[in-house]
Amino acid sequence: MSSLLVQKNSAPTTTSAIHLVSARRLIVKIGSTLIADAQIGEIRGLWLQSLIEDVVRFYKRGQQVIIVTSGAVAVGSRHFNHLDRPLRIEEKQTAAAIGQVRLMLAYEQKFKCHGFGLGQVLLTCDDIDDQHRRLNAQLTLEQLLKVGAVPIINENDATATAEICFGDNDRLAARVAEIVNADVLILLSDVDGLFTEDPHDNPQARLVKEVRCITPEIEAMAAHSPARHSSGGMVTKLMAAKIAMDAGCAMVIAKGNKPYPLAAIESGGPSTWFIRSPRQGCLTPVPT
Repeated sequence: MSSLLVQKNSAPTTTSAIHLVSARRLIVKIGSTLIADAQIGEIRGLWLQSLIEDVVRFYKRGQQVIIVTSGAVAVGSRHFNHLDRPLRIEEKQTAAAIGQVRLMLAYEQKFKCHGFGLGQVLLTCDDIDDQHRRLNAQLTLEQLLKVGAVPIINENDATATAEICFGDNDRLAARVAEIVNADVLILLSDVDGLFTEDPHDNPQARLVKEVRCITPEIEAMAAHSPARHSSGGMVTKLMAAKIAMDAGCAMVIAKGNKPYPLAAIESGGPSTWFIRSPRQGCLTPVPT
């Protein structure tokens, strides 16, 4: 197991560790580029195993974790590799239906090794926006946690259309954090966090370590920050931050492509935290 792992009984020594250790309920959103190799449509098994070991460690210290996962379309798309064009909507829906089965099987096998069961919940915008359906989703998630099953959530891409889909799992994860009163939302991505500019274009760009409120200055940073290979990007992560902060939930963006990504955050690895501070108002962002 990686030396990054924070020992169960060790005292938190970083701001990130304090936020994570003190959280009762956490949402972990996983980007498709982390869990799946889009070129060959294979799930990154060793990486997923390390993430689940992180999650199990959280559970063992009395915390609850809900996972929001992308990757179904990426995994299922290998059935359309012969097409020399972008997938049409019905082909993406088919890829999602195929890929979701393989995705859940991978999660089930990894969690089973640690004695955990899981429950799948597929959602669309309508499920969140409609009061009765939102309540049903909330009760299902609460019951899954009560019986000790790890909730695994994805957008229902097999049936969602442009009118009813989120289009990215950043905002879906934030809405889930809102309805279950989560304490921390973790967005694992292919970038370290929010930069003052795109570091691919400007090597002098700096990582913003903490944001207390979303200002026009922060929005301008997001418009030019990297997240080139996801359906969301930094703009949707900022939308997720607004939803989470309004709900009283802290949010962190961190790169998750290395093993044990949650332990890396706890150990003080690069990240951007979004934490509302009502008494202090809007503070100037803190770059590295």
